[in-house]
Amino acid sequence: MKMQSVKSSKINFIGYDERTHKMRVSFRETSPVDFCHVPIDIFQAFLNARSKNRYFKRHILNHFPC
Repeated sequence: MKMQSVKSSKINFIGYDERTHKMRVSFRETSPVDFCHVPIDIFQAFLNARSKNRYFKRHILNHFPC
């Protein structure tokens, strides 16, 4: 899984595996977390979101458990 650096006060890197639809989010202050069955459009919107942390809380956290 290729990790991409992002501009965020809370998030360092975001990675996505198109084959398995698994996403990994690496945080500045805690361990990375994996999310499963994430649609590609959610991942792309996350990458393009102005506020990564706000998008994460609203659209990813508690929605795609592994």
